[in-house]
Amino acid sequence: MLQYKNYVPEGVADTHWDEYETKDRIMGQIKKHFKNFGYRQIMTPTFEYYDLFAGIDGTIHRDEMFKFIDGNGKILVLRPDVTIPIARMAANGFEASKGYLKFSYVSNVFRVSEEQCGNKREFMQAGIEYLGNEKADADAEVVAVGIKIILDCGIKNFQFDLGQAAFFKGLMMEVAVERPIKDQIRKLIEQKNTSELAHFLKPLNIPSRVKETILKIPYLYGKAAEVIVEARRIALNIEMEKAIKYLEEVYEILKDYGYEQYITVDLGLVNHMDYYTGVIFKGYVQNYGKPLLSGGRYDNLTKKYGTALPATGFGLNIDELMEVMEMNNMLKGSTCFTDFLILYTKKTREKAIALAETLRNKGFIVESDLYEQDIKNQIENAEFRNIKEIVQLLEENLKIINIRNNEIRKNSLAQFLKNIENSGAVFSIH
Repeated sequence: MLQYKNYVPEGVADTHWDEYETKDRIMGQIKKHFKNFGYRQIMTPTFEYYDLFAGIDGTIHRDEMFKFIDGNGKILVLRPDVTIPIARMAANGFEASKGYLKFSYVSNVFRVSEEQCGNKREFMQAGIEYLGNEKADADAEVVAVGIKIILDCGIKNFQFDLGQAAFFKGLMMEVAVERPIKDQIRKLIEQKNTSELAHFLKPLNIPSRVKETILKIPYLYGKAAEVIVEARRIALNIEMEKAIKYLEEVYEILKDYGYEQYITVDLGLVNHMDYYTGVIFKGYVQNYGKPLLSGGRYDNLTKKYGTALPATGFGLNIDELMEVMEMNNMLKGSTCFTDFLILYTKKTREKAIALAETLRNKGFIVESDLYEQDIKNQIENAEFRNIKEIVQLLEENLKIINIRNNEIRKNSLAQFLKNIENSGAVFSIH
């Protein structure tokens, strides 16, 4: 047992205070945008029944879930995803609602990864879910919130790829083959492996015009206006036409937000077709190999829990966002500090506690401690903890030691508080 006392399991890590201070600041920025758009923060349980996730195709593979058995023999999983529990919550906890629901979250997510490749088994994810609104405006708003967050973090070299699950599903209505064959077609389109796709389609009993359309899908990528025109030209049925019309409407709304420059269309974005039902999107940052943010419309999910609600949303990996910001020298580190350390004797303790509360009420970060005669250790620890000033309570006066410039001064309590007021420092600059 002792051999593990200094280690943590693979795929997880400790977060020290300065790093967490930085992460907390970024989380605060993200939560601000969520709240500004009316998304109300919720929290789902850390563990759920395995069956809640196992019955949903196209999301988290069951082998990626951390499973354990409770005392009643039920299989539980650590939270592998947040959208599905929110769908359960929305379907069963808001029966009185007559309109839409807007949820936000910042939660730890747990995934098994056999081939680690730097992937974390526990990571922090932030996201929003917009339920009960089937309009293109809801999809555009969700995308806009994601773009706004990325911009607020100082990242400029990013792009959001918009796809349309309904376009590909409409195309597959023209293909009378078994499910595994359709899945392979989807996989090759997603990989943009056009040579292998042509080879795979050749012996299949599919009309030539349908094969030609399938082969064009991987190339339907680029500027939104151009791709939409081409997609409309090759549409084979009303479902494909409706899908492109809806995608175009979302794009036009994003132009109204002023985000046209960040949008490309990729109709080869066809993963998780069993889950997504409409517009899907992924946010990529230049020179970062995986999507930072992904989401889309999933109108069929809440039906599984008894209430049909159209829905759209996204998830953002905060740990990867910080990694991208660090790569681009955009991560402004935060440093924890304390404004005042008040040292007292047993005789001056009551006065010290009152002073500490006065300063805390003004917004300062204040620590206090009992000390004996020698304060050398307190000074050394103050340097380590980044404490600005030590305030030592004497019988009548205060002795103030400025740790940063080694300045020592004496004041009465009244003068000390007056100096703070006169300096304008009525609260700590966090």
